Amino acid sequence: MKSIKALAAALVFAAVLPVSVCADGAVIMDYNNDSVVDIFDMVSARKSGASAAELKNLGGFLLGNGVEVIPEDGYKLIWSDEFSGSTLDMSKWSYELGNWKLDDNGNYVTNGWGNNEQEFYTDKNTTVKDGILTIAARKESYVDEVQGAYDYTSARINTAHKFSTCGGKIEVRARCDSGKSLWPAIWMLPEESVYGGWASSGEIDIMEGWGSTPGKICGTIHFGGVWPNNTYLTNDYIFPDGDGTQNWHTYSIEWERGEIRWYVDGNLYSTQTDWRSDGFSYPAPFDQNFYIILNFAVGGHFDGIDGVYAEPNTFADGEKHFDIDYVRVYEKTGSDFVPTEMSSLPLDNYMEGSEATIFNKEGCTVVDIKNAGSLEYAVMGLLGGREVKAGEKHTISFDISSTAQRSMVLTAEDSAYTRYLDEKLILTPEKKHYSFDVTFPADMKADIKFQLGNIDDAAAIGAHTVTISDISWD
Repeated sequence: MKSIKALAAALVFAAVLPVSVCADGAVIMDYNNDSVVDIFDMVSARKSGASAAELKNLGGFLLGNGVEVIPEDGYKLIWSDEFSGSTLDMSKWSYELGNWKLDDNGNYVTNGWGNNEQEFYTDKNTTVKDGILTIAARKESYVDEVQGAYDYTSARINTAHKFSTCGGKIEVRARCDSGKSLWPAIWMLPEESVYGGWASSGEIDIMEGWGSTPGKICGTIHFGGVWPNNTYLTNDYIFPDGDGTQNWHTYSIEWERGEIRWYVDGNLYSTQTDWRSDGFSYPAPFDQNFYIILNFAVGGHFDGIDGVYAEPNTFADGEKHFDIDYVRVYEKTGSDFVPTEMSSLPLDNYMEGSEATIFNKEGCTVVDIKNAGSLEYAVMGLLGGREVKAGEKHTISFDISSTAQRSMVLTAEDSAYTRYLDEKLILTPEKKHYSFDVTFPADMKADIKFQLGNIDDAAAIGAHTVTISDISWD
């Protein structure tokens, strides 16, 4: 049954709709016979014993026609997908393809999505029918010219750069087939990794399920420092005997400043308040916009054989399905929880043949260099994957100092390493402010690089520290 918890409590609505607006007239929606279709018809429909199909139709109808729903607990619907069409709504979702995890410029980072996953994600493994999104995991041969051959396919979709939220209630109604090595997940990642690479900028797992043990799921947060200096907190939800992820359930979180709560069918099972992002003030990292991800992995460390391999017998009777009825996001009325503004952008790091660390802190990035290596780019801080348009002028600004006098090369480059900004700076213990404008000739993703390798024989200097503060990109 497509329940709308918001509609089962004391409800407020912004508009009522005449019965005549029903598109096909096939379902009588005016259950209380007052000549309008509104929130109270949902209550009347429930009381009158309406069928699951009628309740589903009515719920989607109300949401799709601009009825503003505010549940008793003060959450207002701001975004949803009821999967009411015949194809995935690409104005809301994007596919993530392949088996390799790539950086913002499409460069290889690792395979198996960093989890030893065995599937190849395609845009052919989803269907939308009768109000349900189905992600199908299949045992089938798939060969990619770049990434190689795979024995399983599936799908992974997200709302990145199309919808993200800071706080609120995120609610997903779903079910999933069981079987060893199946890994359904409903989760969130930061729209911008303002506190640095994973997991210093956080990850919120609303629901993850083990195909081999469908009687439980978990809710988790990842945080701390950049891998491998990250950590996590998690709790399991155990279903009543005979129940599990194979049946329809509603998975949700309520996310406020300093607290995240996990629910199954409205039952609270986990509350987390104690997290951190190394170098930044609480409640970082969970004080930024996060987007939603739905995926159905096969194999990998979560439920794979030996933490890697998929179980082929799971697919003996055909493909396996992860079904999603709806995804809904609510904001808490009256809340002032908005993304924390950053006083200095964090830098990602790149090292090659050097000995150095890059640590992002409140207001600055600290680069500790013990050995600058042999290359100009052997030590590098990065503002990576910045979207720019043809003819746009951007400005990079920062303050910088070094405990030992040395040179640094600042560049703005495309993926082919063409330089649109190329400046050599002399760094001293005295903090200096710099600001440079750069205009790009075409649409691209640009990388701004603070290169601190062996420039002007910096390798001979020995151990020193460079501090870059108040970094901005406008």
